[in-house]
Amino acid sequence: MTFRKVQGNDSFQRINYLYQISKHMVDKNPTIASYYGNLIVNVAKKNVLKIHPDIKRQICKKCRCILVDNVSAKMKMKTKNKSKLIEWICNICKTKKTFPADRNKDHRVWLEKPEAVVEVIS
Repeated sequence: MTFRKVQGNDSFQRINYLYQISKHMVDKNPTIASYYGNLIVNVAKKNVLKIHPDIKRQICKKCRCILVDNVSAKMKMKTKNKSKLIEWICNICKTKKTFPADRNKDHRVWLEKPEAVVEVIS
């Protein structure tokens, strides 16, 4: 069995660690959580890596704080033109993020779909 080294593996581990710290600190000090969120984005940019969609959806685009319901953000379900939407409103900067939420449609990001997986590296 041959193992290939994943490019940027140490950077992915650092992003994961920063994400966990940010999520832990968001209720204690949102400013520090924003700082760690900013580090996540900067590490990904410097190493030309894509942040996992689940993590990226939880980072505010403006202040880069981790969005946690009833802690650093408010989550609302909205209906627009017969389609359901999830709206996140950041408590720090009041920026809104909207995602589709219809049950009968597949709104997953392409990376989350099975056809996006070409090879599994263990």
